[in-house]
Amino acid sequence: MQLTCTDIRQDTADVTTYWFETSDHIDFIPGQFLPLEVDIDGETHQRCYSLASMPGEQQCSLTIKRVEGGVVSNYLADRFAVGHSLRSGSAAGDFTIQLVDDQPLLMLSAGCGITPVYSMLQAQLKAKPEADIIFIHSASTPSDRIYVQELEALAKQYANLTLIWAVSREDELAQYHGRLSQDLLRSEVSDLTSRTVLMCGPDAYMQSAKTWFDALGVDEAQVHHEQFHAAIEKVATASSKQSHTLSVNGTDVAISDDETVLEALEKEGLPIFAACRAGVCGSCRCKGDKDKVVSSTTGALSEEDVEQGYFLACASQVNDDMFVEIG
Repeated sequence: MQLTCTDIRQDTADVTTYWFETSDHIDFIPGQFLPLEVDIDGETHQRCYSLASMPGEQQCSLTIKRVEGGVVSNYLADRFAVGHSLRSGSAAGDFTIQLVDDQPLLMLSAGCGITPVYSMLQAQLKAKPEADIIFIHSASTPSDRIYVQELEALAKQYANLTLIWAVSREDELAQYHGRLSQDLLRSEVSDLTSRTVLMCGPDAYMQSAKTWFDALGVDEAQVHHEQFHAAIEKVATASSKQSHTLSVNGTDVAISDDETVLEALEKEGLPIFAACRAGVCGSCRCKGDKDKVVSSTTGALSEEDVEQGYFLACASQVNDDMFVEIG
């Protein structure tokens, strides 16, 4: 599917929203992401970005933060323009509005993690206009807040939506709450333990929130989250590096103990789609011998998937020779 850019908005100093017309209808669930292929100077790069828009709209939108050293995010921020196009696969991801039904919601976001949460907020209010929702967005400064006009308009329209801005610094007029904390959650969300939580943001933010939820008695099953910048940590190997062979569609691929399967396949130029490269999106799913695979995360794979030998190439190493099926 081709996405053609129709508009670009600079949200903050390092966050930009892009609107696209699509060559085909996009079927997605609010909260899902799109796997993109971006051609930069003759090389194709793959990334996943969450949809900020709603299904059924004539255009879709993606809100993307410039990342220091990020090839794709910097290309989009500096060189991408209205009229330019990208390629996209089908929407994917399990962090969606289908995780909730009629429960009161606490929606938490920080930085560009607001994108899928904002999409789900719109969907929930459209489906259930009386839904009880508390939405807390965290930002470093007032100017770093995203979707300000849209969220404040929704809060004005829906009396049942409580909007809280948590700003950690440069709030000279004391217009906003301070940094998100356990005390802020306790004081502003009195019925926290009865709410379903949807949250997305940087790793440190997510880990802190989980700690606060534990301390405040929130059941882990009530908390749903997405982390797109989770660091993939390779499994420690013996000091004497060993080499193994992957047999992939008739091609033998050498792989050392300290390489991920993805690194080995890409080194040989084999076709494998790896969008997030962080063990989240599942696009680099492969199948092999589960007893020969060591994974730092299984992401969205089910226990049954893992038992059948499926693994994520970006988050897995091997300890022996193995046949590999891509996809």
